[in-house]
Formats: sequence, structure tokens, C-alpha cells
Amino acid sequence: MKPPSSPGAPSSSPRTSLFLLPGILLAAVIYLVLFPNNFRLPGMFGSSSSSSCNDNNGASATSAVGRLTAGGSPAEEAVDLRLLMGIVTTPSTYERRALLRLAYSLQPRPVRAVVDVRFVMCRIEREEDRILVALEIIAHGDVVVLNCTENMNDGKTYAYFSAVPGLFAGERYDYVGKTDDDTYYRVAALAESLSGKARRDAYQGYLTPCHWLPEKQYMSGMGYVVSWDVAEWIAATPELRDDHNDWEDVDFGGWLRKGGKYKNVYNEEPRMYDYWDREMATDVNCFRHEHIADAVAVHKLKDRLKWARTLHFFNATQGLKPSKLYHVDLQNVYHV
Repeated sequence: MKPPSSPGAPSSSPRTSLFLLPGILLAAVIYLVLFPNNFRLPGMFGSSSSSSCNDNNGASATSAVGRLTAGGSPAEEAVDLRLLMGIVTTPSTYERRALLRLAYSLQPRPVRAVVDVRFVMCRIEREEDRILVALEIIAHGDVVVLNCTENMNDGKTYAYFSAVPGLFAGERYDYVGKTDDDTYYRVAALAESLSGKARRDAYQGYLTPCHWLPEKQYMSGMGYVVSWDVAEWIAATPELRDDHNDWEDVDFGGWLRKGGKYKNVYNEEPRMYDYWDREMATDVNCFRHEHIADAVAVHKLKDRLKWARTLHFFNATQGLKPSKLYHVDLQNVYHV
């Protein structure tokens, strides 16, 4: 005789389980269709859930991750270095941001490092830009909008670095970088160049004017990286907001000197340089030369042809597979 069931205890049988299984599978399929972002492969360049952040200066940003990581998940691959790279852009430069997203998404992942890439702009004024940038934020989640008036050389660098510690307080990056949207950083090479470097009072980039008086040099605006403590110091030093008498990147180097932060200085010459090819009328010099295989960053990519030649040199097109659906001639192109 079968023992009596406990009062209120659910009964089950193999037949009941088989009956419930199709319903469970259907629910799982519906969940994946409606919420695809909650099921993603790790280590891809994409966005996570968005949220709004505010710093003490009133700057705001949509906080999401455009992330270039090692190939495995964090549980599989230890992370030794975390870097936030802000690409300075303007609201209307949609095509350039689309190209940069494509270019960075096809790069090899850095080893034991996480590089989060964001597009940084000031307040969006025009109606069409507000709507179209909103679509970018929804689709990619990689845009930061600062509380400043869009400008070329009137405080945008300060606005960015002073906002970062408040906007990304929960992330605790080791380094924070700033670059132009005509610069192509090779993130694996960048992470490798920072490996083993100081994580306080660090200032890395391309020292310019090259081969000149050290006390007059500063990191070129093509791109530079500072340690997290430098960004915290900038955020805690509001008088820097009005301390600009020269180009912003010249002033930035001056701030670090005056603040006692110009200590661990790392010059990446010749691995950071301006674009040059044999069809250009200009000559090679200490900051402009042909591509090199271990480049960290290439600057002055002002048009599509320069971008195309640069991406092809660094093997971004090697993933193109033969197909009867297309023929793309990648042999009859410029070669360094």
C-alpha cells in the first residue's frame, strides 16, 4: 500500500512532467525573443543595460558598455587592467561613429584587459541631432552627453575628465583615456603598452613637440591616457575649469605639472603617429610615417580612403570569406 501524501504536498508523475515540458520551452523561447540583451556572448563589442548618471557638476550620461574584452568570460579570463576610453565627437558626426563602431568591433580582443569605449559629446542642441543620437543610444548604449556647450578648445577636455569619476564611480577603472574621432587605437596594443605601468600619476601618449625641450612637451591630442587618480584629482580641482590659455591638450599637460601629477610619463613614439602614405605631398618626420605592425594609435584619418587603407593594413578585412554572393577585390589596393 502506498503511503498517504502529506497534506498540501504537490504530487508529480512522469506523465505530468512531460505535459509541462512544451510549455516551459515555449516560455523560454518567448523570453529570448523579447529580451535578447539578457542573453549574450561574452567579450563582444556591444551594449549592456542603460542607466542615467549625474556627477557633481550636473553632467549626465547614458551609462552603458561598449566593451572590448578578452575572448572568454570574466570567470574564465582574469582581468589585470581596466581602461575607459572616451572618443571626443560631436552630435552630427553619425557616419564617423558608425565607422568607429565597425572598426573597433573587428579588432582582436586585448588579453587580460577590459577596454570600454564611449563617444563623448556636449549638450545636443539641434532637434534632428537629439532624435538621431537618441536612436544611437537605444541601439548601442555607448554615448556620453556632458553638461557643456559643444566646443573645439574651450573646456570640453576638462568637462570630460572631471565628469568621469562621478559617472563611473562603480566601475573603478585603472586608467581613463581621451582620443579624437580621427584616431584609430589598436586596443590590444594599447592594453599591452600599459601593462606593468604605474597606476598613480600616470600620463601616457605621444609627447609633442617631438624631440624638443622636455619641460615644454605635452601629450598630443591624438590620444592620451591617465591613471584613475588623475581624473579624480581633476574632478576635485574646480579651478582647472578656467585655467586654459592655450590649446586644451597643452593646458592639460600644464595642469599635471602644476598639480604634481606629471611623474610617470610614458611616450609611445614611434607607436603613435600621424597617417602617411606615398601618395601624400608631405614628408615623413618624427610624428608622421608609414604604418608599423605594432602601432598603438594612428591619427589624422580625415577621410574614408585613409581609414580604409589603415584598416586593411591592420587586417580588419581578413575575416572576409569567399562566397558566390559577392566578389570584392582586396588585392588591387594600396600596400605599405
